[in-house]
Amino acid sequence: MKIGIISDTHDQVEKIKKAIKIFNKEKVVLVYHLGDWCSPFTLELYRGLRCSVKGIFGNNDADIYKMFRYKPDNVEFFDKFYVDEFDGKKICLFHGDPKEIVERLFDSKQYDLLLSGHDHISKIRDNGKTLHIDPGSMMGRFSGAAKSWTEPSIVLYDFKKARLIKL
Repeated sequence: MKIGIISDTHDQVEKIKKAIKIFNKEKVVLVYHLGDWCSPFTLELYRGLRCSVKGIFGNNDADIYKMFRYKPDNVEFFDKFYVDEFDGKKICLFHGDPKEIVERLFDSKQYDLLLSGHDHISKIRDNGKTLHIDPGSMMGRFSGAAKSWTEPSIVLYDFKKARLIKL
């Protein structure tokens, strides 16, 4: 059983379509969206997803009222922080800002899975109790210090391992 993890889609229509195609092909049973959907018009794309989406809001979501009003039936919204239970795992969704809260949630070892986004840098790390997954973003990110570009990405997770997918 696989879930999809996506964040910081920022109105990137073609990349969202590509992610949905991958999620459908991989037969994910649920997608978690970690915020920064941005504009309500992108919600229409998720009608093509063959599973439900549980999503939170980020620091860059435009008209939240319209997002609730126009969301597809397969999309469910929560605030910036949400705890879910799925397949016997306690899962924490937090957009990712401020970063110090992500670190405290990770260090607390209260969750089996901590999902966050915000910084547009994909990462998968484990502290022995909590697996922290940041799927990156649909935009990628230029890192001035490293003088490199991170590619847009999503994550597939089957409760045994996480697989980062570059778009």
